[in-house]
Amino acid sequence: MSSQHLAGPANPNSRQRPPSRRPRGINPWVPNQHGAWAMLIAPLLVGTVIALVYEGPSEIEHRSAIPAIAVAWIVGYFSFFAFGLWSKARAASRKAEYAKPMIAYGICAALAGVVALVFYPGLAWWALAFTPLVAVAVAEIFRRRPRSLSSGIATTLASSMMLLVMVSTGEFPPLPWFFFNVPAEIWVLWLATALYYVGTIFYVKTMIREKGNAPFESLSRKYHLVALLLTALATLAAYIGDGQNLAGALLLITVMAGAWWRSMAIPAQARLNPTSWSPKKVGLWEVPLVMALIAAGVAVI
Repeated sequence: MSSQHLAGPANPNSRQRPPSRRPRGINPWVPNQHGAWAMLIAPLLVGTVIALVYEGPSEIEHRSAIPAIAVAWIVGYFSFFAFGLWSKARAASRKAEYAKPMIAYGICAALAGVVALVFYPGLAWWALAFTPLVAVAVAEIFRRRPRSLSSGIATTLASSMMLLVMVSTGEFPPLPWFFFNVPAEIWVLWLATALYYVGTIFYVKTMIREKGNAPFESLSRKYHLVALLLTALATLAAYIGDGQNLAGALLLITVMAGAWWRSMAIPAQARLNPTSWSPKKVGLWEVPLVMALIAAGVAVI
């Protein structure tokens, strides 16, 4: 006989366990990963400004696709966020709750994507770049490692790629010839943007999930140093090649130098006073670097 039978009937007056609720602060309709917003919006914004203003080598442009691309990207992220919650949920009721925004946003993103392709069919070439990155991120979700290093790198690279996606709608030859006609300064801007945002994955982990992990902090510092050197070499080569936008080149180097400095200084301060650096404070301290990176992008114009 089971222990439940030995215990006798349940007391109707006993306190029942309340039904499971969603984790506090999580709304499946509104992503709560505040640190992702800058990474989601900034490259998109900079690429849009360049596409609208930059006088490229071609009279052909596809700027009419810009609104649809922006909607597909942002709403697609909302669907991806809900998908992460859905895949992690175990209760059927919770899965049903998370499936609603996942499907609704997914349909909206797909429709916006179709509209963008109608305005500019060449956008389909970008699938070659985005498919492997999205595959890595989705695979990590199914492995229940949505915040892994590989997932973070994949999603930040995808976000950085949106800068080039938006630029490709401007006065440039249609895809795939766009790739062979992009000025060196825009390639450098994209490189610095990608290096910076990938670096935030390392840095934020040293402040939160890998806090106090000396080997990981060392890896973060080395990454940021290499990123600074690559940016400096790339900006130098681009400036020597066409002699333009020295201010923007120097600003990119300054941003990466600032990122390298904070990868060393801020974790060291956090070790001395562990309670002084909350996740919110870590995010707020990134705002000046993000704004400077945006300014460097606008300087390309």
